[in-house]
Amino acid sequence: MSSIKTIASPEKELIRQYFDGIAHRYDFLNNFLSFNLDEHWRRKSLKIILEGDEKSILDLGTGTGKFLKLFLKSKTWEKVVAVDFSTEMLKHAQKELPHNVSFVAADFHDLPFPDKSFDLITSSFTLRSVKDMDRFLSEVFRILGENGKAAFLCLTRPTNFFFKILYYPYLNIYLPIVGCFFSGHKRAYEFLSQSIQHFQSPEKTMEAMIRAGFKSVRVHRFTFGTATLIIGKK
Repeated sequence: MSSIKTIASPEKELIRQYFDGIAHRYDFLNNFLSFNLDEHWRRKSLKIILEGDEKSILDLGTGTGKFLKLFLKSKTWEKVVAVDFSTEMLKHAQKELPHNVSFVAADFHDLPFPDKSFDLITSSFTLRSVKDMDRFLSEVFRILGENGKAAFLCLTRPTNFFFKILYYPYLNIYLPIVGCFFSGHKRAYEFLSQSIQHFQSPEKTMEAMIRAGFKSVRVHRFTFGTATLIIGKK
């Protein structure tokens, strides 16, 4: 089993503690709280993202490795790296992913990789935890190879008016209460709820990606806009 290389960031300590605390129930609760739609969104995203000629992949905010696992099953990779700021999440990912994966615990704002290191950089349900979006995207752009692709699957707010009526009680009541009941970490799921409600719109993320230098930036919305895939090329 690969060891976990740790690069600490004190300013992220509180959020890191949240995710460390819920790591043991994270997959179950994601499935339960999303009514299993998270699996559907990941698989749909894979089909849109993967072109087939990519040789190296970096998964940011890999969590327990579920998104990365889909990519590893789809083709053979020469280099695979999983990054998260929660070492507890990475410990769970190690149990699910093959031995050729390198695991790194690091701050997303200072990615410890040389320029042009990866053909594909992916992330699922992570952007809402990014503190400085411009700096983060600049780092992603830096380590992305020529003609490489970055793809971010995000939890977003629905665009359908009637779906909004159901969605906000779900975020404010159902998600924190059920998440706390099963995980025992009330603040972690309050943070998740608030981060979804206040995270910038996909359009703002597209604008930030263009500022960072990305080209051909496009958006794919799933389930009335409750999840959004944002893709850009270098």
